[in-house]
Amino acid sequence: MTNTLLPIETRLRKMLAEQVVAVIRAASGERAKNAAQALITAGFKLVEVTMTVPGVQEIIKELAAHAPQDVLIGAGTVMSGPEARQCIDSGAQFIVSPVCEIDLIRPCRDAGVVSIPAGLTPTEIVHAYHMGAHVVKIFPAGSVGGPAYVRALRGPLPDIPLWVSGMVQAREAPAYFQAGVQLVGLNFAELLPQELVDAGNWDGISAHARTVLLQARGLRDA
Repeated sequence: MTNTLLPIETRLRKMLAEQVVAVIRAASGERAKNAAQALITAGFKLVEVTMTVPGVQEIIKELAAHAPQDVLIGAGTVMSGPEARQCIDSGAQFIVSPVCEIDLIRPCRDAGVVSIPAGLTPTEIVHAYHMGAHVVKIFPAGSVGGPAYVRALRGPLPDIPLWVSGMVQAREAPAYFQAGVQLVGLNFAELLPQELVDAGNWDGISAHARTVLLQARGLRDA
């Protein structure tokens, strides 16, 4: 089913309601596409494909064209305005970056796509939000205190929507949510066990990822 472009407010509300994002890094485009389909089958409604995937623009284009209506496909590790525009043209509905530049934010705002640049300090986070970010990615959150750092930020910054990702494990996600983040991107290595990927066991990956998703939402112990 074709994934039609949603109004920005609708898309942002959906992302904030879903909370958990599957982050895909893969050595080939074919593996990335199969992984995305397996994760969607597992129940993920937010799927980020990183710019490190070979042929990423075609992968985003194909996924965006055929994903169910309730699934949003995004691009991650986007490093420049031209890359952001290419991803938007390919059908990405959210753009995630480990850096913050106005050239990354502007094409997202112009196209009605969710912009998620990064910041670490309070100054950087507020600066990104004032430049037009819809959500700010705290990067690298785990290296500076994890949920405790987020909790400290929430004192002076109670209202800015926040995202954490990187090497975030599903078991850590509930603590991040309790600390005050709105979105968590899950570690691709946990979602996609290498032995299952090497075996091409995509049904097994779906079953495994469903358990990971439940754990991230605090609904099941590991």
